[in-house]
Amino acid sequence: MFAYSINSFKEVDKMNGKNVLIQNNGITTYIPTCEKSTYEPNKIKLARGAEVLLNSYNQHLSLNNAFSAREINLENIMLTKEHHLEETKMFQNFNDLYPTNYLHFVESHVPEELISSQCFEEIKKIADNLSGNLTSFFGFESRLTSKNARSDYLIAVSSQKGEREALLNLIKNKELPNVLLNKQEWKNIGNLTEKWADPNSKLYNNIQGLWLEFDTAEGNNEIPVPSIFLQTLPLRIDSVEDIEKCKWVTRIAIPNLVGHNVSEKLENKFFNALKKLPKKASVFFVASMLSRNQEGIRVVVKSIIPDDIISYLESIGWKDEDDGLKNLINEIKKYSNCIRLHLNISDKIDSKIGLECFISPDQYHKGEGWEEFFNHLVEKGICLPDLKSAILNFPGVTQEDYSNEFNYESYLPSVKLPDNNFSKAIVRYISHIKISYDPGKTIEAKAYTGVRLFGYKE
Repeated sequence: MFAYSINSFKEVDKMNGKNVLIQNNGITTYIPTCEKSTYEPNKIKLARGAEVLLNSYNQHLSLNNAFSAREINLENIMLTKEHHLEETKMFQNFNDLYPTNYLHFVESHVPEELISSQCFEEIKKIADNLSGNLTSFFGFESRLTSKNARSDYLIAVSSQKGEREALLNLIKNKELPNVLLNKQEWKNIGNLTEKWADPNSKLYNNIQGLWLEFDTAEGNNEIPVPSIFLQTLPLRIDSVEDIEKCKWVTRIAIPNLVGHNVSEKLENKFFNALKKLPKKASVFFVASMLSRNQEGIRVVVKSIIPDDIISYLESIGWKDEDDGLKNLINEIKKYSNCIRLHLNISDKIDSKIGLECFISPDQYHKGEGWEEFFNHLVEKGICLPDLKSAILNFPGVTQEDYSNEFNYESYLPSVKLPDNNFSKAIVRYISHIKISYDPGKTIEAKAYTGVRLFGYKE
C-alpha cells in the first residue's frame, strides 16, 4: 500500500525548468513549456487537458482568442493557495496506485501527435481491467512513420514488492472480466504466474519480471491478448551444466505460456543460440508473442558488441544477401552506445531482427543525445518530424514533495526501496528506439517512452 502524505506536486520540466500547473479531471498536473527553436512546439497541439486549463481560467484572465500553447504565457498563471490545497487533497484518494491511476498522472503530458485521445481512451479501458498494485513501471510503443497517433501499451510486473502476487490475484480471484478469463491465453498467463509465485518453483528466482504488451495500434474494440516478455537472469551456455540451468525456459515457462510442450527441434535451436553467444553477451528476455500467433521463442540479447552482431547471427543460421545490416549498425553506432538484439527462433531464425538502441548510462528524463538520434531518423525518412517533436517533449518528473531536490542519487525506482513509505515521483522518459531490419525490405523504427515510479531515499 502506498501511503500518501501530499503537500503538493511539482513538475520538473526537462527542457527549461518552467513549471505550469493545470487541472485535468480533478488531478493537478503540470504542462511543460519549451523553447520554440529547440523542439518545434509550434507543430505540437495543445497537450490533452490544456483546454481544461483555458476554460478554468477564463474567469480570471483575458485570453482573447489565443488557443495554442505557444501563444499563451502559461507560466505566468498563478493559482491561489486555497485552490492549490483543494487540488492536492485529490491525490490523497490514491491510497493505491493502479495502472489506471498512473495513466491519469501522465495523460496531460501526452501530445495528440504521439497518442490520440481515442487511442488513449482505449488504453485506459485496458488499464481499468487491471486492478491491484501490479506495476510501478509502464510504457508506450510508437511507430515512427505512422500518422494515426496510435501506440501499444506495455506494463511491467516485478518479482518485488508484491507485484507478481498482485497479478496472480487478479487472474486467480477472477477479478478480470469473464470475456478475458475465458480466453485460453489468459488461462495460460495465470498458470505461468502461479508457478512464478511459488517459492519452490524454478521460475521463482529465475524470472525477475514480466512485461504485458498490448497491441492497441490496430484499433480493435476488444481488449487485446498481450504478448508476454519474461525478464530472466542472464542466460548463456558455456558448459553441459549450463544446459540444465536453462531448461526451465523450454520445459516450464514457454510451455505454460503457449499451452503445449516445446518441440525438441525448437529447444535445440534455442540452446544453440545460447551456445553461440559472443563473449560476455547473454539473453535476458524470452517471450511468447501470444497476440500475433507467432510461433517460436523471441529472445533479447544484451551486452553484445555491435561489431559481433552479424557474425553471431550468421553462426546460428541467419542470412543477409547484402551489407544492409552492416551499414545500418555502422550508422546507429554514432547515436547509440548500447544496442540489444531481438530475434525470433522458430524452425529457423526469422529473417526480421530488431536492434534496441539505448543511450547509456540511463539518465531517464535527463537523458541527452536523443534529439540528434531522432534528427538522423527523420533525415533517413523513418521518423515523422511531428512525432520526433512530440516524443522529445514527453520527458519530465512529477514530484509528491517539491521541497526534495529531484536527482537520481536521492530517488530510486520504487521496487528497490524496502517499503512504500516514501515520497513519490513519477518519471516520464525516452527509454529506447527499436529499429527493425528485414533483408530486402523497408527499415522500420519505433520509439519506447517509459513511465516509472521513484521514491525518495531517506
